[in-house]
Amino acid sequence: QYHCYLICDRDDVNTSTANGRFFVRMLTVLSQLEIEIVSERTKFGLNGAIKSSHLPGPASIGYKKDGNKKTIVDETTKPIIERIFKMYLKGKSFQQISNIFNEEKLLNPKKWKDTTIQKIIDNKIYMGDYERYKYDTDKETELFVDVVPPIITRAMWEEVQKQKEKNQRAYCRNRVYIF
Repeated sequence: QYHCYLICDRDDVNTSTANGRFFVRMLTVLSQLEIEIVSERTKFGLNGAIKSSHLPGPASIGYKKDGNKKTIVDETTKPIIERIFKMYLKGKSFQQISNIFNEEKLLNPKKWKDTTIQKIIDNKIYMGDYERYKYDTDKETELFVDVVPPIITRAMWEEVQKQKEKNQRAYCRNRVYIF
């Protein structure tokens, strides 16, 4: 529009000519290719890291990172996770479990909430699996099986999920509201 051109002495780029414009377009395409190759390598490297127990982000309760940043079982908090799953199987609700833990001041000064208990119950990490992009709605969730030592058995995790489904179906409102 303003008849301006890019002229680079070092790279011999001159957009005032057809060859110069072609060269700039080729540089752009090659740059895009390099970006995509680096992205693929990064994803491949991250997948390999996850498969060898190097999980991104902080460790969940019941786990810790060792000196090599591998996720391993934390023997000090492991019994808490086992207890949560056992209590839920015995019929305790998320709220009841969180209330008990708050009364006991477990992991003082941590404040236990029913949503915290629910997230623990829903987390597949406790049976050794890792879900990537679980909370990212733009990407499909990826499941990595047996990447960390499990705290509970797969059978127990499945049993808890069935119990959770029963609890959700059992809930019904018995009040009639005006509005």
